[in-house]
Amino acid sequence: MYRASSRYCRIEENPDLEHGIHGLLIMNEPHTWMINRLAKTARHMVDQGPTFNCRMPIFVDAEEIKSTEDLKKPLLQLEFGRELEFFRSQSGAPSPGPVMRGKATMVYTVGAGDSQLFLFTGGDPEAPVAVVRKNDKTREIYWYGEYTQLPFDAKLFAKPEGVKIEEAQP
Repeated sequence: MYRASSRYCRIEENPDLEHGIHGLLIMNEPHTWMINRLAKTARHMVDQGPTFNCRMPIFVDAEEIKSTEDLKKPLLQLEFGRELEFFRSQSGAPSPGPVMRGKATMVYTVGAGDSQLFLFTGGDPEAPVAVVRKNDKTREIYWYGEYTQLPFDAKLFAKPEGVKIEEAQP
């Protein structure tokens, strides 16, 4: 996953040879391309606005999003690439957390509806190690293999080349 400001998002999937899909999503608002690298095809969509923001919520339940107002819910405000910003604004200072993968962590905690959210961080500069959503029924954990800030590279968010592009109908 790559993110730059609120305009650019990119999600690269691993190949799924069984289903003939190697997904890639590129958002360069207002343009979005959904690409199948195996089939060398893409579908292009243009966001009609009025806002042009790519969103990458971490915990998404499809039934939770019925309108653009739903995107304002605290749980959906927690996005990949903005974890620290979210937790710092919602919970204040972190507490010492457990040792994870052999390294000391700090933990931020936030309540969101019927869920409790935790962000475990480590390193210098501080970076996410894991984010957890816990409620009465479930516990979901995302482990971060790597979390790095890179210089902006416009090529990551450019119109894909070498694929047949189909225009989506508005």
